[in-house]
Amino acid sequence: MKLLDRIAGMNSHYRYYTLEDFFRRLEQNGICHAELWTCASHFRLDERGWQDTGPVKALERAYGVDIICLTPEQNNPKPYNLAARDPELIQMTRKYFGNAICAAQELECSMVGVSSGWSFYSEPMEEGWKRSVAMLHALAEEAAGRGVTLVMETLLPRETRLVNTLESQKQMFREVDSRGLKINLDLGSMAVAGETIQQWFDAFGTDLVHCHFVDGHPAGHLAWGTGERNPGVDLEAFQRNGYAGYFSLELLAADYYEKPWEADAQSMRTLAPWLDLDMGSTGRTA
Repeated sequence: MKLLDRIAGMNSHYRYYTLEDFFRRLEQNGICHAELWTCASHFRLDERGWQDTGPVKALERAYGVDIICLTPEQNNPKPYNLAARDPELIQMTRKYFGNAICAAQELECSMVGVSSGWSFYSEPMEEGWKRSVAMLHALAEEAAGRGVTLVMETLLPRETRLVNTLESQKQMFREVDSRGLKINLDLGSMAVAGETIQQWFDAFGTDLVHCHFVDGHPAGHLAWGTGERNPGVDLEAFQRNGYAGYFSLELLAADYYEKPWEADAQSMRTLAPWLDLDMGSTGRTA
């Protein structure tokens, strides 16, 4: 498939617009896939349930946009922490992500985005690690049973002490040990850690099934063409390794909030020389 058919928009920077605004602008920018972040004003999801998926499916049909990944709100200060310590919060988090898996199944969406969660600074890091492993294993097994895959990314060191590097991701992946867990490469977190795309493929191979594809200085979650990364070099690395997933434009800068579609358009203009690049098979491998 061409790169154009593998790009997914993300609604994080559309937080001051409606979900329909997001879908309409994706269509206008020639983007036919979406990674749906579950902010309450776009898609309500909590430990009690999730909103009717019918209207969301109607938007997919109306604008020709296919949701390929559902990414629940998570991490500090959100209440749903995959390494939660309080028994009540553990139960809430388990139900919350279980509902995300069920909602993804209803939306015929094959992936749910996760991280490691976070631990308290005042406790041994190993304790939070154990809780994260246990929660991720249980959720990954449930996801696999429903035909859904959890795709896990690293976070920034300021966001968690648990999984914020390639080495910690490798260890977590081994310990969770579930066919329902695969890897999401976030270029922003990767750049902060001083790692390379090739190092990630050397570590995970075909278990790397998704990417948050962003520009930066060199880190960040910026629109392509506003940072220092070379998209041609990055895409060549993915192509060389037979990558079969999608490229989500996870654009997070607050400067994008007023006119988020302009950041998407900037990325598409910058990527234009490579949009016809043959990237191999469809991303429906997760």
